[in-house]
Amino acid sequence: MRILTIAVCASLAACGGSKSKPADTTPTDDTSDNGGGEVSEGDELVAPERMDEIKTALDRKRNAAARCLADAVNAGNANKNAAGHIAYAFTISSGGKAQDVKVIESSLDNEAVERCVADKIESIDFGALPKALEWSYTYAFESM
Repeated sequence: MRILTIAVCASLAACGGSKSKPADTTPTDDTSDNGGGEVSEGDELVAPERMDEIKTALDRKRNAAARCLADAVNAGNANKNAAGHIAYAFTISSGGKAQDVKVIESSLDNEAVERCVADKIESIDFGALPKALEWSYTYAFESM
């Protein structure tokens, strides 16, 4: 059981730690009657390539996130040896913007850094999506 736990943790780390549910990639053009006599389209899917692009966009903000901690250290709002991680959960709207960005775990325990990184996430244009998408992402910080 311990080997399975290690393998699961390793695979999560390899994919950026995203805890979002994998998208169903089975194509569909299903329409159904929703009970009110209206026909609604089936769930639209987010292609795996688009999910990779989202992860890449978040990866590209790593340096900006690191600057948040550096700025806090320079302003005297964080210890110069501060290190740790901040995990965020958010929704990417169909318009491609992060909404409801929330800290779900933080070992830094520094609200200024947490807000600064959240602002960086909110500034990303992920591009249009066929539907809103739940996402999570973790930024790691090392001592300077």
